[in-house]
Amino acid sequence: MWRFAYRKRFLAGVLVGCLAAALSFDVHVLSRMSPVELFGIIEFFGRVLVIPGVLLSIVLSGNVHAFPLWPAAAANCAFWIAACWMLGALYTKLEARRRPAGWEPLVKVRETPSLVRDAAPVLDAIAVTALHDRCNRLWHANSEDTGPRGGSEWLAAVERQHHANFDLWHIEDEARTPNATDQDLAGVKRRIDVTNQLRNDLAEELDRVLLGWLEGNGLPNPGAPLNSESPGLIIDRLSILSLKIYHTREEAARHDGPVGHEERNRERLALLEEQRNDLTDCLDALWQETLAGTRRFKHYRQLKMYNDPDLNPAIYRRTANEEHV
Repeated sequence: MWRFAYRKRFLAGVLVGCLAAALSFDVHVLSRMSPVELFGIIEFFGRVLVIPGVLLSIVLSGNVHAFPLWPAAAANCAFWIAACWMLGALYTKLEARRRPAGWEPLVKVRETPSLVRDAAPVLDAIAVTALHDRCNRLWHANSEDTGPRGGSEWLAAVERQHHANFDLWHIEDEARTPNATDQDLAGVKRRIDVTNQLRNDLAEELDRVLLGWLEGNGLPNPGAPLNSESPGLIIDRLSILSLKIYHTREEAARHDGPVGHEERNRERLALLEEQRNDLTDCLDALWQETLAGTRRFKHYRQLKMYNDPDLNPAIYRRTANEEHV
């Protein structure tokens, strides 16, 4: 059964098509009407409506002055039904691409592990990037404003993961300060390690949330082809891209940059936005295919070794040497 939006689109096409068909029989009256008359606008509209069918009828008959009206009427009706349908589909797609940043939660889950089996989650990559961009603006304006922007546990998890990347970006900037001392760099390096571990842990948390819902609904399909990258890792990449876009846009707006600075950064910005658009399409496709059972993903653990005193030889060997002394 067609959805209501499709029925409205079809009805609009039928109305316009019937009007065009009716005007096709009175095309000569339309041609005699003067533009200065009261219904000049209707005349122009009518002429535009009947053009497709009239042209087709002229082509079929080969006679410009005595073409048959029935083919013109039928062609106009069919043409405008198809045109309204296509314009409606285009409008629907454009509306979906420019939703506001304050969308509904991407994945509707309960706080408890038992999820409603018939409440399908909606992971929308455009919503993820909108949240990233909104957080970038707010956090750069006020670094102390770290309150959650979303209205669900899922959005809060996406935001926490992005905040780790936000912190990591600016901590790494501190390491590149020209007058930083060796002591400063040592402290920054430790902060980078801790924050990077948190960033990876939070990306894994996103996958656990999604897989927890999917497993309760008999998904992912174990026989489907395996995707090499999970949604959590893709969202992590989108988070970093959003920071690159924010700071590149900032650099492009600088007035004290060297010659060609603005042009160079605008070129970089266009490339970054293209890459982010590609990645959002990949994330949406992966989620939709996972729901359809035609693709699957797994929870890939990062298993970082550098923060584990039992796995990093630089730590456990140093500890062993100190114990022997």
